[in-house]
Amino acid sequence: MRSYFILAFIFFVALYSCNNHKEQDLSFSIDEYNKLGMPDYSKVWSFKEYSTTLVVLLNVKNEKPYSLPIKDSKKSGELFNRITNLENMQFLKDNSLALHEKAHLVSAFLGVYEDFTDLYANVLMKKQYYHRELLYLYIFGLNVTQKMLDLADEINESEIPADIAMQSGYKSIQGIYLSGLGQTLENQKYVSRYRKDDLDVLTDSISSSVRRNMSWFDQDMSEGLKQKMHAVMDSTSSEKIKTEYTNLIDIL
Repeated sequence: MRSYFILAFIFFVALYSCNNHKEQDLSFSIDEYNKLGMPDYSKVWSFKEYSTTLVVLLNVKNEKPYSLPIKDSKKSGELFNRITNLENMQFLKDNSLALHEKAHLVSAFLGVYEDFTDLYANVLMKKQYYHRELLYLYIFGLNVTQKMLDLADEINESEIPADIAMQSGYKSIQGIYLSGLGQTLENQKYVSRYRKDDLDVLTDSISSSVRRNMSWFDQDMSEGLKQKMHAVMDSTSSEKIKTEYTNLIDIL
């Protein structure tokens, strides 16, 4: 019995410590990150800057796991915003690049999304310390796959041989999008991890994405998404989520 109370005490101390750390904002200042080799957050990043950032932040996480850049922090919020800023994909607007060149570049952003999601996640913890940051990374991933779809549509209409050679991969791009959307809905089931206003942002992003793409969903795709939306609705008391997903289910 004594061992049980000791374990319970340790658990609650650890839980309090985790929550207290987040309230204190233990992230570094921009100057401190810069001294470690962080790229300039005020400029558009290429893959080189993302790679450098990942190395720097992996070292930070290993030494001080509560000191990664966090959303809306006065010290590090602008750096986190750069990580998830779609402006970094402005190469998609570069008319000097061929569509097939853009396709290779945009596909690499899936790796960026996965790398930074892994960075901010702790697979050993059910309650995530960086729950807000992960939510906005999920939205970033959803936006990346949308840009992949949009580019794939352009490629499908192209008559350039190099683009035509890529047109057979269109179904795979749709599959990547659906997989990412499904995983985002799966993550949303754990509503207790997130703030209400953040959940509203995530719900709006998912709803907008579904409405934008539902014209090409077949019955199996629609049914799979409906099941995941029902699971989210069953896990929450949010009227916004229930209303929005009920409306989506009705039109899918």
